[in-house]
Amino acid sequence: MRRNEIVVGLVLISGILLLVFGTIWMKGMRLGEEEAELRARFSEVGQLLTGSSVKFRGVPIGRVEDIQLEQSGGAVIVTMRVDASVRLPAESVVLLAPESMFGDWQAEIAARASFPDYAYTESLDPQVLPGYSLPDMSRLTAVADQIATNLATISDRVELAFTEETALNISEAIENIQGVSAQLSSLVGRQAVALEGVAEDLERTSEAAGQAALTMQRAFAEVENAIAGGKLTTIVENVERTSASTDSLVQILVATSRELRRTAGSADSTFRHVSNIAAAVERGEGSIGRLLQDTMLYTSLVETNAEVQALLSDIRLNPRRYINLTIF
Repeated sequence: MRRNEIVVGLVLISGILLLVFGTIWMKGMRLGEEEAELRARFSEVGQLLTGSSVKFRGVPIGRVEDIQLEQSGGAVIVTMRVDASVRLPAESVVLLAPESMFGDWQAEIAARASFPDYAYTESLDPQVLPGYSLPDMSRLTAVADQIATNLATISDRVELAFTEETALNISEAIENIQGVSAQLSSLVGRQAVALEGVAEDLERTSEAAGQAALTMQRAFAEVENAIAGGKLTTIVENVERTSASTDSLVQILVATSRELRRTAGSADSTFRHVSNIAAAVERGEGSIGRLLQDTMLYTSLVETNAEVQALLSDIRLNPRRYINLTIF
């Protein structure tokens, strides 16, 4: 009888121990290991439950301890217990994703640089890690269904727009593009020939510039030789003497200019006097004026001139009539 009681007690104690250790195992609790508390913020947590596994690089390091909605309802805070000896990345983030095909979810700790394109739910508290929930199969199915619907709509619209006339227009457009491509090829060929000519011209210009540079170099060398040989000093002295001569010539020209001014003044006075005389003659004043105005006097002068000419002719023909020369 006493033996049966001992057996029953042992079975009861074993059941209790099994229940305790089973609960610990189910919750992922690790006896004798120091744990650290982590919190992460998510816009939603999907099928994540308390006790779900927390992994780092695919290795379980803890469990989900608590899931609570923020007071504002704008996000969800997930509290996790992880092994304190694990060194996590400096900029850690938490990703929620399905762990298996049976609906189990897990929390994966990773570096932000490994998944930089995700829209993480940030927190003002630096102690709360950013979190992002990956879509599960049901959501992916819904998205795929929406994509299929959109593709069907696009297909209907393309079928409505792509008629036989559209196909002909596209064919004509392709032919036009081919023609334009041929024209462009021809233009490129002509431009290539022109560029070759330009390149040759540039080469000749470069050669001419090189020759000019050599000429300038020789000229500079001659100048340096002239400076070294004292020729430049002689040239400068000649220039100074020429400058002095030029100054003397300028002074002479200035004096000549003054004389010319005085001569021009005298000439102007003479011209005015001659103009007055001409005006007096034109008015018939004086002997010349009366001579010009009196036509009878002019006629008499003409007749007198004719008689003088006749007299001179007669003297040449009969000199003895007028000249009788006797020599003793």
